[in-house]
Amino acid sequence: MYSEKVFERSIALLRIAIGIIFFWFGALKLAGFNPVYDIVYASFPFLADGVGNMLLGGLETAIGLALISNKFPKTTHAILIMHLLGTFSVFITAPEIMFNPGFPFLTLVGEFVVKNLSLAMSGIVVILYHMRHPRLSKGLL
Repeated sequence: MYSEKVFERSIALLRIAIGIIFFWFGALKLAGFNPVYDIVYASFPFLADGVGNMLLGGLETAIGLALISNKFPKTTHAILIMHLLGTFSVFITAPEIMFNPGFPFLTLVGEFVVKNLSLAMSGIVVILYHMRHPRLSKGLL
C-alpha cells in the first residue's frame, strides 16, 4: 500500500497547511485587517479590535510559525485545539449570526465556523501521529 515515508510526508504537509492558514489569518489581524470581526466580537469582544486584535493575531501567527517549523508540537497543538474550540462559542453567544432562519440552516458565517471542525480534527491527527512516532516527527518534512 503506502510506505511509512509517504504517510509521514502527508502528515507533515497537513501540519504545514494548517500552519499556513493560521499564519495568514494572524498576519491579516496584525496588519490591521480583521475579516472575522463580527464573529470574534460576538464571542470575545475584547479580542475584536485594538490590542485584543493584535494579541489574537500574534497568537495565530505564532501557532502558524510553530506548526510550519514543527517546534513545540504538543504545546502548539494544545493551543491550536483550544483556539479552534473557542471559535465555537459563537454558537452559544450569537446563534442569530450562525443560523438563518434557524437551526440547522447555517449562514455563511456559520459555515465558516463549522469548517473549523476540519482544522481541529486535522490538528488532532497530526499530534497523535507525533505522539506515536516521536523519532519520525523531527524537522519540517
